[in-house]
Amino acid sequence: MRAPPSLLLFLPLLWPSLLRAQPEPPPSEAAAPAPPSAFQPPRLVHFVEAELPAELATREAEVLLHLDVDAAGRVTQVTVERSAGPGFDEAAVAAARQFVFEPATQDQKPVPSQVTYRYRFVQRAVTPPPAPAASTVPFSGVVLRRGDRVPLAGVDVALDKGDGALATVTGARGEFRFDEVPPGPHQVHLRGSTIGALDVPVTLHAGKRLEVTYYVTAKEPYSTTVRTRRVVQETVEQSIPIEEVRHIPGTQGDTIKAIQNLPGVARPPFNGGLVVVWGSGPNDTRTYVDGVFIPTLFHFSGLRSTVNSELVQSLTLLPGGYGADYGRGLGGVVEIESRAPRTDGYHGFAQIDLIDVSAGIEGPINDRLSFSVAGRVSWINLFLPAFLTSDVQTSPRYWDYQAKLRWRPTSRDDVDLFAFGSDDRLSLLLKDPDPTLTQAFDTHTYYHRILGRWTHRFASRATFTLTPSVGYDLPYNLGVGLGSLPFLIQNGQIEYNLRALARIPLTAWLRLDAGLDYEGTRYTLNATQNVDGGLREGDSGGFGGLGGPDATRGVATDHFLLYTNHAAPHVALSFELLNKRLSIRPQVRLETLSFSGYPGTPRHFTQAAFLPEPRLTVRYQVHPKVSLDAAVGVYHQPAGSADLSSVFGNPRLLPQYGLHYVLGVKVNITSTLHVEVQGFYKELRDLVVRGLTIGAPPLTGDGIGRAYGGELLLRQALWKNFFGWVSYTLSRSERRDHPELGTPWRRFQYDQTHILTLIASYKLPYGFQVGLRFRYATGNPYTPVVRSYFDSNSGNYIPIYGQTYSGRLPSFNQLDLRIDKTFTFKRWRLVAYLDIENLYAAHTAETAVYNYNYKQIAFVNGLPFLPVIGARGEF
Repeated sequence: MRAPPSLLLFLPLLWPSLLRAQPEPPPSEAAAPAPPSAFQPPRLVHFVEAELPAELATREAEVLLHLDVDAAGRVTQVTVERSAGPGFDEAAVAAARQFVFEPATQDQKPVPSQVTYRYRFVQRAVTPPPAPAASTVPFSGVVLRRGDRVPLAGVDVALDKGDGALATVTGARGEFRFDEVPPGPHQVHLRGSTIGALDVPVTLHAGKRLEVTYYVTAKEPYSTTVRTRRVVQETVEQSIPIEEVRHIPGTQGDTIKAIQNLPGVARPPFNGGLVVVWGSGPNDTRTYVDGVFIPTLFHFSGLRSTVNSELVQSLTLLPGGYGADYGRGLGGVVEIESRAPRTDGYHGFAQIDLIDVSAGIEGPINDRLSFSVAGRVSWINLFLPAFLTSDVQTSPRYWDYQAKLRWRPTSRDDVDLFAFGSDDRLSLLLKDPDPTLTQAFDTHTYYHRILGRWTHRFASRATFTLTPSVGYDLPYNLGVGLGSLPFLIQNGQIEYNLRALARIPLTAWLRLDAGLDYEGTRYTLNATQNVDGGLREGDSGGFGGLGGPDATRGVATDHFLLYTNHAAPHVALSFELLNKRLSIRPQVRLETLSFSGYPGTPRHFTQAAFLPEPRLTVRYQVHPKVSLDAAVGVYHQPAGSADLSSVFGNPRLLPQYGLHYVLGVKVNITSTLHVEVQGFYKELRDLVVRGLTIGAPPLTGDGIGRAYGGELLLRQALWKNFFGWVSYTLSRSERRDHPELGTPWRRFQYDQTHILTLIASYKLPYGFQVGLRFRYATGNPYTPVVRSYFDSNSGNYIPIYGQTYSGRLPSFNQLDLRIDKTFTFKRWRLVAYLDIENLYAAHTAETAVYNYNYKQIAFVNGLPFLPVIGARGEF
């Protein structure tokens, strides 16, 4: 929102010896005090002087700036609305970026705002500073935050009290200076709203200049959020402060793992890294980093995210009903925005625990260029066998890396080069008393990305972002041993993507967003497996109802090459009406999908689809503390590349279809206590399922589905050293594979009726913090065996399965504990932690297995107890 004209701020002093700012006279009539429920504009509390080149020091000029101020009072973006020419513009922008405001408030709650600011340079006579008297000495210094050495601006520095006391305020680099101080003992008093009070004695000696550095304890910042305020507000999006997430038990400080604790997110089998939201499959939810798609968000078993959270600026979960700038998924969207490297000095971290080792460093290269690098490698495979049951053996190994360069050629341009990737290997053995039923899995998966991003901010406040990228993926390299029969799947693909987005304010109440989302791939598949194509949702038996290869149907081989080119132009209009109480956002996306498979062979095929996707979101502020949200939209998802194989799939599969309906209410009970309630319904059509009729291809698009339910989030933000939340989801997800053949509705593979998460954390004295997390979830469905018969030819019992997914595993429940102890030193900080998963060693049934004749059933349990001890140092 734009601040009123009375907020035009003018500066008292711009150049210490040559220039000074002339404030404009205030309005003739002061604005009446706003009622408590109205908008309160921001107020400048820390001003920074501009530094001009010497050749401009004697000239007058005026620069009109537009400032974006976040809810913490920090300036996040500066745009020149009226230029004064080279030199003046850059100096004014550089100074304004360091301003600190008392944030604007809406209903007494801090909110982001926009300010028009006039920076005026006026010449004044040169007055040389007086020479210090012989009986005084200069005294100067810098104030830094303990632990990471961040300069603290706006700190009050007083020298002594009473008669003869001196006072000043630290500048943008935390610096302060007194030119004339009498020699002898003095007392330095440091005060500020963001620091703990500090009183330090100092002794000055005649004829000697003294420069000091003070390291002060700052109040812990809780302003950076997992999801920062987005330019485009979605109907359903969750925001949790990063400093809270780092202390949630079971995350080991990984902020991206906060997704697993939000409403609408189901618990995946074996506590793995699959993201299952609102009754959709894991492959239906897409993850983006800086607008670029990545295939996997978590390493194997979900122990860590594949993107180091140290480089994450914001994390957004959109479980459904999202906007037109994303598509090709029937589920939700996980959006990660990387953070710009720091420019206030060199900073780094190193962390070690029983899971992995990670480290990183960042800082400036010069005034316009900065960098950040980070890496991580696991070694949990050395410790995990001690915590596993005898019937489950697993050996996960992974590593990831990130490297980023940020270049700011002008005050209106940002250029990023970001390279990152992840590599995972997993060996899993599920033992069975019958050796023919023992299952072994060896998998290898990785992805690598290089992206460039250019962002330009126009004087009109419009923005344009262009993001090209290339990458290479190994979606999975799978070797399966089922008894004595092996299977092998090898695939890989080259990715080349382009994303462009322009945001153009047309009026004070209307904005136009337009862009292009292009993704292209070159996909290869080499597979030897059963003719049914291996594991698939809806299969009977095996792996806890996850399906399994049926060796009795034979084995086939395919060598498949596929080119895909998907382009989607999209446009949206954002209306802000009724004094911005009503927001309406109609939008449309034209999804253009094209495929070309088996080029140069007799099996060559091509297909294309042109699919309009209209969407609409509405938000109405019915009360300063209550808002209503609604969304409806059409979505399409192309069949998986492997599903277009003419051997294991069907080249004629059409894109799958989804229609989302969302309705919700949000209430701010207090400034720190919030409640959100959402209801959703998803209609699904043209789902890919196995063919049943004689002569039908292995896969068809005959399936339909539906998912519906509601969710609740009650969250207490940090208040009197406590934070926590209650997350609950009640849902139902069903599928019907062949309605034309009369097949009945059945449960979805990942259907969970109840999902409950309770989180509480409390900050204790002396740097201690303790937290608890309790989770409960309905057990995953599985397909039970109703009877069996003996096959004399093979010498084995053959199972006869009941209705698909009609059985359920026992419910899941688990209590996790985390204890942190922070040691803060002058130049660095050390955090030691104990993170215990499954504190009371509850039995977690992950899959069902039977004895040799299928008369007795047993459950394979997951991880019973995992204590993670670690330490993290940062500077």
